[in-house]
Amino acid sequence: MCGESAVEALPGYESFHGVTSDCKPWRKGGRLGVCPACGGVQKVIDSAWQSDTDKIYRDYTIYHQSAGAEQPVFDVVSGAPSARSERLLKCLASHTPWPETGRLLDIGWGNGALLRAFGRIAPRWSLARTELDDKSRSVVEGIDHVEAFFTIPPAQIPGTYDLITMIHVLEHIITPKRLLNSLRNKLTDGGLLVVEVPEFLQNPFDLLITDHCTHFSAATVIELLRSTGYEVVLTATDWVPKELTIVALKAKGQYRGRTDTAFSSFESAMKCLQWLKSVVETARATAKNGEFGLFGTAIGATWLFQELRESVRFFVDEDVQRAGKNHMGIPIYLPQNVPNGSHVYLALTPGIAKSI
Repeated sequence: MCGESAVEALPGYESFHGVTSDCKPWRKGGRLGVCPACGGVQKVIDSAWQSDTDKIYRDYTIYHQSAGAEQPVFDVVSGAPSARSERLLKCLASHTPWPETGRLLDIGWGNGALLRAFGRIAPRWSLARTELDDKSRSVVEGIDHVEAFFTIPPAQIPGTYDLITMIHVLEHIITPKRLLNSLRNKLTDGGLLVVEVPEFLQNPFDLLITDHCTHFSAATVIELLRSTGYEVVLTATDWVPKELTIVALKAKGQYRGRTDTAFSSFESAMKCLQWLKSVVETARATAKNGEFGLFGTAIGATWLFQELRESVRFFVDEDVQRAGKNHMGIPIYLPQNVPNGSHVYLALTPGIAKSI
């Protein structure tokens, strides 16, 4: 994040299985470190990590558990589901309303879920997308109101935009500062940059995702944005569960240096790894007591399945797009269809597990 070359390795990380960001199993042996200069938690960027990441992206299939349908998020009070892109945009509009017309640039990859949702909410906007390659060009160009699809560096994209979105992108980028610097001049005066990233303090399972280069906290991502010429106007942790959403503008004044010097990323990351170890131990002990399943079919459950393997007989998921299918070769049940007398382990953080 900051450009320093040395990181301090977190001991014991290599004993955990990895998992890919599209929820597929990965081997043990990864390396995780913390930058002593900025507190950034990151993978050790070497040829082994780069080779693993290249393999993951070649076979990437977003939301394969539901045949490409976007993962829903569930309201913590009512339990009602909604598409995550739709929820994010409705929350954004309620805090920072946008005009009837404008231009949106979405940075990322996938099947264009955010563009579809935005086109329904703001049909008079023109939309554009930039990705690393052409894999999804035909899908994205078929979305209403999409005017352009780019595979060039952001700095080379013509024109400016009133809204730039990066949803689950920044954590994959080896040089996030360079990307953010190149985007600043693509924003109109008063235009918004919206960044959403996993926050490992809320969701320690993020540390296990092999192809995530950087594992952000609120402190480190805000510092990164400020150091690249942005003014953070809003941060939210309740728009999408387990995620950190940041809204920023181009800064008018000069950056005056780091404002948060007390944050101890090393200790925090080690506590997260210790918690993940306790998850495995508790789940393994519970699995000895009879028919055993895992709640969820995303990152946490996929990772925990690897640690337990033959002990897991089924998955449980509230998403009707996933229930009735198989994940990791075993069935996915709706909650009401779980076999009587079974034990179901919620592979989730305590707050979310309690609400479910």
